Amino acid sequence: MQPELARQKDRNLLKTEASTFRHLRLSSTLVKFLIVGGIAYLINQFALFLLYDTSLFWFLPAKDTAAGFLLFTHPDLRLLLSSILAVEVAIIFQFNSHERWTFRDRVRPGWGPFRFLKFNLTSAGSPIIIVVTVNTLTPLFGISPYLSNTIGVLAGVTWNWTMNNLVIWPQRQEG
Repeated sequence: MQPELARQKDRNLLKTEASTFRHLRLSSTLVKFLIVGGIAYLINQFALFLLYDTSLFWFLPAKDTAAGFLLFTHPDLRLLLSSILAVEVAIIFQFNSHERWTFRDRVRPGWGPFRFLKFNLTSAGSPIIIVVTVNTLTPLFGISPYLSNTIGVLAGVTWNWTMNNLVIWPQRQEG
């Protein structure tokens, strides 16, 4: 009687453990999304470095060149332009990677260039968060633009996941 009782307890424990792991397990789509996002982050940082801290893009304004736009003034126009361009380079990489790998099994409504435009528009929340973060924390608090960029990227991840998962590449409806 005792061995049977012990086996039943082991089976129940295994069922509970399996159920727990199923609930905690990250979906492969989320893991791919995070991998693409991590690579895009590195691309963003590298592009920001090339655009802001090297002389490769000599035609951009010099560092600390202040500029004013209507009611908006910015103490470093090169930082503003560099952070916007770096984000767009990362967006192009992300769209292509999500299209061909992360969400390749999902519904792809619309023509490819239209989906890219929609991706850019729905992704606008994250780049805005990143650019505002970099251009607020760096000049106002003296934080490195690379650390500010990292903070902005982390703040935009939830927005990107939601928009990508629900709007750009929605899951197939069952039934």
